[in-house]
Amino acid sequence: MDEHRLTTPGPDASGRYRSSRDSRSPAGQLPFDVRSVRWLALAVIPLLSIGCATLNDNHHYATHIPAGYDAPPNANPLTIDFTQLSGTATDSDVIGKGDVINVNIAASISTRDLFSYSVRVGNDGHADLPLIGPVRMAGLSLAEADATITQACSQRGLYRAPNVNVTIRQRKTNRILVVGAVKDPGLKEIPVAESDLLSILFHAGGLADDAGASIEIRNVLTRDETMNEAIAGRGVNGTVAQTGYSSSNVAPRSVTIDLISAAKSGANDYFVGDRGVVVVEKTEPKAVYVTGLVRKPGRVDFPKGKDLRLIDAVSLSGWTSSQVAQKVYVMRQLTPGANPIVIEASLSKARHDPRHNLRLAPGDTVTVEHTPATIMMEAFQMIRVGVSSSLNPLF
Repeated sequence: MDEHRLTTPGPDASGRYRSSRDSRSPAGQLPFDVRSVRWLALAVIPLLSIGCATLNDNHHYATHIPAGYDAPPNANPLTIDFTQLSGTATDSDVIGKGDVINVNIAASISTRDLFSYSVRVGNDGHADLPLIGPVRMAGLSLAEADATITQACSQRGLYRAPNVNVTIRQRKTNRILVVGAVKDPGLKEIPVAESDLLSILFHAGGLADDAGASIEIRNVLTRDETMNEAIAGRGVNGTVAQTGYSSSNVAPRSVTIDLISAAKSGANDYFVGDRGVVVVEKTEPKAVYVTGLVRKPGRVDFPKGKDLRLIDAVSLSGWTSSQVAQKVYVMRQLTPGANPIVIEASLSKARHDPRHNLRLAPGDTVTVEHTPATIMMEAFQMIRVGVSSSLNPLF
């Protein structure tokens, strides 16, 4: 009887054996995993309210962006019509101040009456000709210079009917320093008649790839110009009195030009004088930053001289990491120190609505946001993975 009790398991022992066996089997683990997934789903439900916050003053929909908040076009200064920047054309045979001219005068058929000499045209526009004296030459064509000297000889009784031939021996040049985003920066010797902005950029090899649209021209005033600017009119018995002038030889004078605006307006009065400086803006590569539900978050550079739009930026970031991700926030800093604005757009609508396919501005931050749909999708994926891992040992 005692031996029977020792060899026959009792009801308590049998129950303990089955419990131990069930706890070791995958089927026994399944209820615990399902309960874990259930708790996970319950934890996700409060997150479904994400994206339902009310809009504040800095939050705008892509279809209702206030004026002035749009991104400007990404213009390329290398593609503008540079012919609009050329100065007024100057005839090649027009004499300018500082030019050196050759004057040949044949007073008769005898070689003894043939005179030839070179003379420089002064800053006052006159050339001091031997025997004849000062004659205004600046602004005259070569034919007009011939006639002017012939007339001066006759008026002063030097020659009865001289044959005069004037040629330009050397053009006066301006020494202009070109720096910044040009292919061949440095000090350039440029004829005065060609000292317009377009010619100067040509002498510097043209704009470099990193050139911006802003160009600064720094001219200098000569001592005479400085003195003239310092003279003020003051009525003293009908005369003008000098009130003072700067004793320095030069004074700075600068202007900043936007190449794109200048080309559109057809402005052509940008000249640079001797010892002037032309500074061409250098720009850093433009970029936006893409974060959130994308496969390759990070910096996205603008294509050179082209716009970057919302779909372009997301595509360059590997597209979305969730099939149902659609909501996008674009954070834009309008001015340094100001509060950024947030523009809400939809990727699905951006495919057919250009208002949602926003033109981006350099420095924008593009965030592909979580929505109830993306959260539920992630939750279902977690549930599927959890259930699959629990059922897999059964098979």
